[in-house]
Amino acid sequence: MTALAGPGTALAAFAGERARLRALAYRLLGSVAEAEDTVQDAWLRWSAVASGSVGSAPAYLTTLVTRLALDRLRSARATRERYYGLWLPEPEVADWDPEPEDEAEPESVSLAMLLLLERLAPDQRAVFVLREAMDLDYAEIAGMLGKSVDACRQIMRRARARLAEPAAWGQPANSVDAGRRLANAFAEASVRRDYAAIVVLLSDDAQWLSDGGGMVRTAVNPLFGADRIARFLVGVQRKRGVSFAFTPVRVNGGPGLLAELGGSFRSVLAFDIVDGRIVRVYQIANPQKLERVAVV
Repeated sequence: MTALAGPGTALAAFAGERARLRALAYRLLGSVAEAEDTVQDAWLRWSAVASGSVGSAPAYLTTLVTRLALDRLRSARATRERYYGLWLPEPEVADWDPEPEDEAEPESVSLAMLLLLERLAPDQRAVFVLREAMDLDYAEIAGMLGKSVDACRQIMRRARARLAEPAAWGQPANSVDAGRRLANAFAEASVRRDYAAIVVLLSDDAQWLSDGGGMVRTAVNPLFGADRIARFLVGVQRKRGVSFAFTPVRVNGGPGLLAELGGSFRSVLAFDIVDGRIVRVYQIANPQKLERVAVV
């Protein structure tokens, strides 16, 4: 048993787990705001019981956050089904390091993976995340979800079957530096409205996925193919008589851009890159999903 004698001890125990709990909640919910709210709810409940004793603080908190996140996820699914246009996960945006490392940050999860996780039922998502991301065994997962070990194994098999997807989904660039160079080249070509230069950077079957939430003007339907995406980027700037300015950033650990227009923040772009070409662009423009994003 882990004795938690007072509020200071309880706070220290929670603080030591906070980053991991937030990462868990974000993977379960795909929303930075909801993940932070879930962790805050967990703290309030934890502080109320922390004067007693628990078998393991990490296990207790993981169970608590998982169950709270599942409650939110079940409610969110109905809202997302009524969402205007394409729903994309809320991005985690960070400035580039002065000397970027060669690998993505260990706690990051790609937008591609978060979008794939939307295919799963809540219980499937929980089992998959706890097993694959949190590295828990089936006995631990079963205890947290109130299910048998065999049931959790079966849920995991179904989750993996639903996530079957071509290998191109979510693959990173060969290095963070390579991804940054490609994102910068994309930004420069877009600002120049250089159709040919944009096409060269995209795979032939590239996709443009945009989320405006019905609050701003974006491409409601996905765009497919390098030609169509390049024409869209050039055309929208010509039609509006303006050019975007881009700032390189990390988005969920990978290459990304902040897009600004007239000094105002407009959207976040993230990229999936395979074999030196962009295979997928995510544009998150819904203002509600950008409230926690600072222009850096």
